[in-house]
Amino acid sequence: MTASFMMELSRQLCMKMRKNKKTQFSSLPASTLGLEIHFYIPETRHLEYIKGSYTAEELCVAAAKKCLISPLCHNLFALYNDATDTWYSPSHEFNITEDTGIKLHYRMRFYFKNWHGTTEGESPVWRHCLSKLRGQSPQKTPEGTPLLDSGSLEYLYAQCQHDFQTGRAPLRTAQSEAEQHEIENECLGMAVLAITHYAKILEIPFSTASREMSYKRFIPESLNSNIKQRNILTRIRISNVFKKFLAEFNTQTVGESNITCYDLKIKYLATLEGLTSRMGSELFNPISLSIIQEKELSSGGYYGYYNQGQVQIKCQSQNLEASPDMQVLITGTTGISWRQKPAPVSKNAHDLSDL
Repeated sequence: MTASFMMELSRQLCMKMRKNKKTQFSSLPASTLGLEIHFYIPETRHLEYIKGSYTAEELCVAAAKKCLISPLCHNLFALYNDATDTWYSPSHEFNITEDTGIKLHYRMRFYFKNWHGTTEGESPVWRHCLSKLRGQSPQKTPEGTPLLDSGSLEYLYAQCQHDFQTGRAPLRTAQSEAEQHEIENECLGMAVLAITHYAKILEIPFSTASREMSYKRFIPESLNSNIKQRNILTRIRISNVFKKFLAEFNTQTVGESNITCYDLKIKYLATLEGLTSRMGSELFNPISLSIIQEKELSSGGYYGYYNQGQVQIKCQSQNLEASPDMQVLITGTTGISWRQKPAPVSKNAHDLSDL
């Protein structure tokens, strides 16, 4: 009887292990087959390529058509690989076979701050206008044409929302406790703009949107974690303050001023430029950097100074007199600048940034 009992128990254990193994296997995400291009607009299905040879430019054109981005703005976008942190040049060729498994994102790479012209103290960015309008006074003559088309603006808004919420666009570093609270309030303001835009797009009452959508969905993950560590009374206070701010914004600002979805997108992107660090820029840690005719022009700016001269980024194998401890910053509006790598800064539990 004991042997029979042990055999039955063993049989049941084996069946349970097989069932668990089957469940675990079926719950695993399917691997990427071929080449996939994903988008930040939720309702836009990704593109799939199972076999064949394509250049990155050909794939970008197909992606732009799917997102209704005009040829005027094609050169602002590129393909990006999150897994390898790689941008692909237009001439890069993808040879797709049955063994290929690549997942890419279609992203706006080349961003020019203040392209919307709403930031005071900064020069606006326009496209060159070949001919000025006739019969108008010089004050009414436009400086150029808008940089982005409607499709690019729609896509950029979705991309920046993703970057802001996931921390890909890190918050600026708080220099004091007062600035830390200011950054936190600005993040809540970004959530107000996002929820208001969402409600206007779906044409639902703002009171309904505020009940159905938590502000936590629209703020950075790092700030969310920071708020969760606080006591329950503080969390309730933050939630109540946010609901009051959202109601006042929609009753007074949106209702009385006839604010449109376009206005909300512009305000969101303009605020993000000042709230985050390195937006619209790329920071490189080159293997070696040789600087020729270095000249200091002015103080201030991103690094505390700005350099102009000839910059050569080479491999160490070319035996140039190089500085491996340098960083290079490239932006659309200020060009190329460089600095020595700063010393690591210790973080504390109250930091909001992820720099």
